[in-house]
Amino acid sequence: MKIYNPQVILFVADVARAARFYAALGFNEEFSATGAGTAPVKMEMALEGFELGLALPGPAAEAHGLTPVTAGHRACLTLWTDDVTAAYTAALDAGAKDLQGPHPFLDGRLRVAFVEDFDGHPIQFVERRTTSDRSGAAADTRDNCTKTGS
Repeated sequence: MKIYNPQVILFVADVARAARFYAALGFNEEFSATGAGTAPVKMEMALEGFELGLALPGPAAEAHGLTPVTAGHRACLTLWTDDVTAAYTAALDAGAKDLQGPHPFLDGRLRVAFVEDFDGHPIQFVERRTTSDRSGAAADTRDNCTKTGS
C-alpha cells in the first residue's frame, strides 16, 4: 500500500472567494469542480508541494455522508515564510482578520503572526530567526493555535 499526496480540506462558505484569498498568499489552483451551476463547489490549490482543498460543506455532506463543522477554529494552517511581517500584511490586505501581529516566539528563535481567513480558519505565519536576529526577550511558549481559541 502506498499513501501519497496528502491534502487538508477546509470547509468554506464561498469557494471562489476563499481561492482568491489563498492565491494572494501564493497558492496556485490545481483542480476545480462545479456542481449544478457554474460556481465551484471544490477547489484544490498547491503551494510548495502542500495541497489545500477548499470545499462547500453541503456537497461533502450529500455525497459522502459527512457532517462538516463550519464554525469556530477547526484547524490552524501554518505557513512558513522568510518574512512574517510581509506575509501578515499580505494576508490583511487580502481581507484576513487580524488575530495577533508579528511577535517573537520560543525565546526569539521564531517570529510568528496570526490571521483568520473569511471562514474563520486561523493561519499562522512562522519565520525562523537567525541567532543574530533574536530579540533576547523571553517569549510566550504556549501553542498560539490554542491561545487564539482553536
